[in-house]
Amino acid sequence: MSYTRFIIISTMALITLGTLSLSCASQPAQVPPNPPSDTSQPAKSTPILPTSPSENKTSGSVQKPVSGILVFVSGSAAAGGAQLYTCTTAGRNFTSLTKTKTGGDWFPKWSPDGTKVAFYSDRDGNEQIYVINADGSNQVRLTNNTAYDSLPAWSPDGAKIAFTSNRDGTEQIYIMNADGSDQKRITNNSTDDAAPAWSPDGSKIAFQSNRDVNPEIYVMNTDGTNQLRLTSNTQTDTFPAWSPDGKKIAFQTNENGNFEIYVINADGTGRTRLTNSIADNKYPAWSPDGSKIVFYSKRDCTNDNGEIYIMDADGSNQTRITRTDCTDTGLASWR
Repeated sequence: MSYTRFIIISTMALITLGTLSLSCASQPAQVPPNPPSDTSQPAKSTPILPTSPSENKTSGSVQKPVSGILVFVSGSAAAGGAQLYTCTTAGRNFTSLTKTKTGGDWFPKWSPDGTKVAFYSDRDGNEQIYVINADGSNQVRLTNNTAYDSLPAWSPDGAKIAFTSNRDGTEQIYIMNADGSDQKRITNNSTDDAAPAWSPDGSKIAFQSNRDVNPEIYVMNTDGTNQLRLTSNTQTDTFPAWSPDGKKIAFQTNENGNFEIYVINADGTGRTRLTNSIADNKYPAWSPDGSKIVFYSKRDCTNDNGEIYIMDADGSNQTRITRTDCTDTGLASWR
């Protein structure tokens, strides 16, 4: 089993154990009680959603809410698995997009025009790529094979989708038209290449590869040529995300033990740490204007799941957005 699939399957198993309870209360946000010392059982409390202005959990200051809509994954025992939801970036107006009764839905990504969401699901057995309208209607399956297709990423013009597939043995990166036609393999290595992320100008794709033993961040042309390594680390660097101006790439690494979020310049220089906690911080995604990053963190959870947070692009003002029983995952996308 590949490293990428091990991480994804482990996350899926943990998230689907949780239960989701969302509300749009207008009461002022409150600080939840300290978690119990017995971490074998998660704290069961009524979800408390942040109000405007949002409460800053890092500095203790009050921050103005940021605008936009997030699509994200949350576990729901009632729904039978992880499902897709949307909410505002202030933690309001939670809406269910999918209600899959078998399997789960994962890694949602807004289309560039904000009218559709691409994701992968195992609702029909093995993982395949789907798209839905922004209101959850018209769910369409794009890939259909006996292998696993996952981790979709839109091209900036919305005409194509890059994704990861193991249909030819190892995980490799493919590109298809947005309607699922003309599926082409663009990497061809004996080890795994995964988690593509399209550059804003459409000329490059960042991705992760373990061709040099441990997973690192690479970049290539969209036809698969000119593959260059950007990070060099004795640990794991994964899940790259381009900034909207194309100048930086955010990613997650466990070089300090637990996973933290870092950024580098697009040429691999300027490695900078953004998060610093004793729990995992993972799956960064940029706001459309590049001023914020949404991510997943376990810092306030005792059950090995997490919640969704937003921070400034320099790592400051880290603010918790969702307040459930720690069933959310920051596999989020921002429009």
